[in-house]
Amino acid sequence: MQLSFTTLDVFTSTRYAGNPVAIVHVPASLSESLTQSQKQAISSEFNLSETVFLHLPETRTAPTERKIDIFTTAAEVPFAGHPTIGTAHYLLKVLGEKVDTLITKAGPIPISIYKETGNVKAQVPHAFHVHRVTYMCSLNGKENPACSIVKGMSFIFVKLETLEALSSAEEVKNLQEDTYDPSSLDDGWKEGLIGTMYFVAQGEDESGRKKYRTRMFGSREDPGTGSASSALGCHLAGLEGKEKGVVKFRFEQGVEMGRSNEIEVDVTRSEGGEGVERVVLSGAAVTVMEGNLQA
Repeated sequence: MQLSFTTLDVFTSTRYAGNPVAIVHVPASLSESLTQSQKQAISSEFNLSETVFLHLPETRTAPTERKIDIFTTAAEVPFAGHPTIGTAHYLLKVLGEKVDTLITKAGPIPISIYKETGNVKAQVPHAFHVHRVTYMCSLNGKENPACSIVKGMSFIFVKLETLEALSSAEEVKNLQEDTYDPSSLDDGWKEGLIGTMYFVAQGEDESGRKKYRTRMFGSREDPGTGSASSALGCHLAGLEGKEKGVVKFRFEQGVEMGRSNEIEVDVTRSEGGEGVERVVLSGAAVTVMEGNLQA
């Protein structure tokens, strides 16, 4: 079984920066025969933080939805940010297809192009939840919260005061020793993975977005994490006050790895500020490689 693939660098417009993702094209005729174990083996071979399996439509059809499966090197995940933005960029800007929705295990994701910037954006699925468990971190000497953006994608958020402290995060890495052990989470949420995101406030940019430098560690350091950035945006928006409205963020991640990512997240709070109504993730991407693989 031969499949074609494309790789892109996401959350950047510069090749060999950002966060790479592989998109494997799965023809409709092979959609049912490509097994989970084959997808996992292919993802492990790419050895990227995530690989997308893009299910192509039947020949001579052009539906506005596309189904995708997202795998890390160790497991399938219901949603991840940079694969979503990378796939949206590939469909909308590289292929120019009239697609408006990606279907993921976490639910449908509306996608479009930001007229203001030309970047792609995705209204990401969310069921934002703050867990009862906390994690002590030596870098700030505090107990730090664990939050989920959806069931299966959970993150510990560690606020640091300086970039110097952020540079030391690789000495601590993931506060959850086993990234794929969610047993510490609340009942009903014990699925998927847990990573640790460290963040430092950096004021606001010229458009009024709240700026943060971040680093994210799972089983290894990730250059750019849209799901964690989306969850962090929800967490920070909840600290802003109780009024309804949109809070806009710009997260710069991967600087210490030499792969800078620019990730934008807009969080709309519900009436009364007690919950999250809408989360929009956006960013650029650029095509890097194309080829074929044997499944």
